Amino acid sequence: MSTELQNIIEKFLYQCEKNKILVIEQKDIPYGEQYKLEINGDKIILNMYFSEKKGFSYVIGGKKNPKAEFIVNRILSYVSANRKETELKHKWNVWVGSDESGKGDFFGALVVTCFRVERDKVPELLKLGITDSKKLKDSEIKTIAHQIYRLFPGCFESIALTPEKYNELYAKFASRGKKLNELLAWMHTRAILNLKQKKDFEGAVVDKFTADKNLKNSLSEFKNIKLINMIKAEEDPAVAAASVLSRYQFLMNMKSLSIKYGMEFPKGASQKVISFGKEFIKKYSVAELRKTSKIHFQTYKKICGDIS
Repeated sequence: MSTELQNIIEKFLYQCEKNKILVIEQKDIPYGEQYKLEINGDKIILNMYFSEKKGFSYVIGGKKNPKAEFIVNRILSYVSANRKETELKHKWNVWVGSDESGKGDFFGALVVTCFRVERDKVPELLKLGITDSKKLKDSEIKTIAHQIYRLFPGCFESIALTPEKYNELYAKFASRGKKLNELLAWMHTRAILNLKQKKDFEGAVVDKFTADKNLKNSLSEFKNIKLINMIKAEEDPAVAAASVLSRYQFLMNMKSLSIKYGMEFPKGASQKVISFGKEFIKKYSVAELRKTSKIHFQTYKKICGDIS
């Protein structure tokens, strides 16, 4: 067994003991170890792996049990992220992370959140189970977001563009020859600077794909803000927290649309979304579709029948 995996397992078992999780059985498996756990009377199987190429990974098996899985996910997120705490790409004591949600979703808002964290508060943040929001279920997003709001008041700034506002701004950017990435860069800049006005920090971490020259140029006007752009920026706890809060805001906007129109709006931009969109305009209208969606997507043309 690798030293990396051994360290994670030791921390995981310690957390199991603290949280009264029983380890019923343990056995070696290829590239890792398997544990049979009992949580509040429910049994699940956990496989943990480590490889030089992929790093740490795990799979939860057995009968589906959302509550038990959430507890294990939270603990593993904490112990694996805590392992990386000393591997931060900077030496700042206070910094922000910024991330977005809704960029690839035809329906719903586009949300950018900037989150501020102090280094000595990182363990408290990690205990909540924060990670890249794409790895979390909607129910987990809501639980973690509520805890962040409660425990870290005033440490975040969110900018949410409803579909109508998004379409308006996208058209303005497009008229100047600019695209979605430049709109996103503008949103990230505004969130970072808005939070800077409320609480000071040393620098900002954003995803490499987001941190294009537009964002760098915008922030360069403020010489006291340093910027780090990195691949897999969600590994930074501030970015992970921002990712969770952005996704939560997106989900709340989707929920409000579903309540308003009495239809469950699907996420993404798949064939399922196209089929839903066609049913939506039958029940309502194309004008209403424009109020709920990002109309520059090819999905819009497919729903409205402009292309096959």
